[in-house]
Formats: sequence, C-alpha cells, structure tokens
Amino acid sequence: MAPLHRVYFLGNVIQDPEAWSAPNGTAVARCGLAVPTRLRQGDTWHEDVCCIEVLAFGRQADTVKATLRQGCTVLIEGRVQWWRVAQGGPSRNTKAVIAERIQCLSRPQEEPRPAAGGRGARLVGGPAAAAALPV
Repeated sequence: MAPLHRVYFLGNVIQDPEAWSAPNGTAVARCGLAVPTRLRQGDTWHEDVCCIEVLAFGRQADTVKATLRQGCTVLIEGRVQWWRVAQGGPSRNTKAVIAERIQCLSRPQEEPRPAAGGRGARLVGGPAAAAALPV
C-alpha cells in the first residue's frame, strides 16, 4: 500500500493572501485559514478556532492571490509540511499546509442585497454558485 498523506480543511480566509516569487522564479502565495473546531472538556463542548498557514505554488499561487480575499470560505486539500527555521537565534520548527487543491465555496459579501419581489421580501446571503479555483 502506498503511503497516504492528505489533509482537508474547511474554513475562512483570515487575511488577503500575500504573494512573492521564490529565488528560482516560482510564484508563492501564503494566507491564513481559520477552521472552527469543537473541544470537549468533561461533559461540556466548547467552540474554538484553529488557525492554519496555507502555502500555494506556481499557477495556483497566482490564482489564489487574484481570487481569494479575507472572509472567503474555502476547502483546502493538501499535505502538512514541517521544517526547521534558524534565523539569527535559536532554531524553531514551523509547519504549514501545502495546498494541492483549493475550492472557493463562498465569497465575502460587502452588503446584503434585497431579494426581488414586493412585500415580504427578505435579505438573502452569499452567491448562488460556488466557484472552483484551478489546480
């Protein structure tokens, strides 16, 4: 059996992605993802948020930078990568999710729009269709 190293996270983008080029010219994009979780302490459940750093490379990094914004709900598929960082002091371990597939499930909405119709119209939320980002 081949080793399987896949993680899936469903959450909201914390801040607009930042992008840069690696020394070899590859495009890199980084953003934070807030993933809601529930923790159990005894007989009580508590809501919590896990913050995860996500990295994308190449064409996908360009698309992430152009498309994702703070507040977007996304589904990330990828792998967790650990490495040691030693910059001018004691070294530390850091980790991030290397995104292999990103699907944008909703866009942040600036203002609710009133629904079409007369009396009894109510406010409706996000977009009708989800948009998928290319790999």
